[in-house]
Amino acid sequence: MRKYIFRLFLVLFLGTIAFSAKAQDFNTFTDKLYWGGNFGISFGTYTYIQVAPVVSYAVTDKFIVGLGLDYTYFKDNRNPLYSYEGSTWSPRLFARYFVLDDLFLHGEYLQVFYKDVYNTFNPDMWATYRLIYAGGGYRSWIGPNSYTFIMLLFNVESSDFDFGINPLIQIGFAAGF
Repeated sequence: MRKYIFRLFLVLFLGTIAFSAKAQDFNTFTDKLYWGGNFGISFGTYTYIQVAPVVSYAVTDKFIVGLGLDYTYFKDNRNPLYSYEGSTWSPRLFARYFVLDDLFLHGEYLQVFYKDVYNTFNPDMWATYRLIYAGGGYRSWIGPNSYTFIMLLFNVESSDFDFGINPLIQIGFAAGF
């Protein structure tokens, strides 16, 4: 069991790598755009693949808003009696406010869609639920256009259908292009 928890930790916490463009000056609309996303992968008895592109906009030097799309595929073979395979996709909106130069508050809304394989009347039906994360983080600059960050996010509306981890820790790297 510890092996699976460790793998899940590596995928969810350390597998988040973000790339974004840091605007050099804020003279035009495109100078305020950041492109990026997340990617996570794990293979074995629990397979996990996540692709999550995002685009964000620096409203001010301290306030950023963004949107993205998250796709996750998973297959769980840990139980020898059955395996479970599926995928989710989630449009998401987020906002980030820097209370200090590198310390920020973060809020995120995801609408998660997944195939309800337990629906005996229509197993191809897509079901949905929402995730609302709130928390904060810290970034540490490692160059003029790149930084590392860590975020601690809490699902403020958890339910029995959550596929996520609560709290969620994300560690990442951002690099300007």
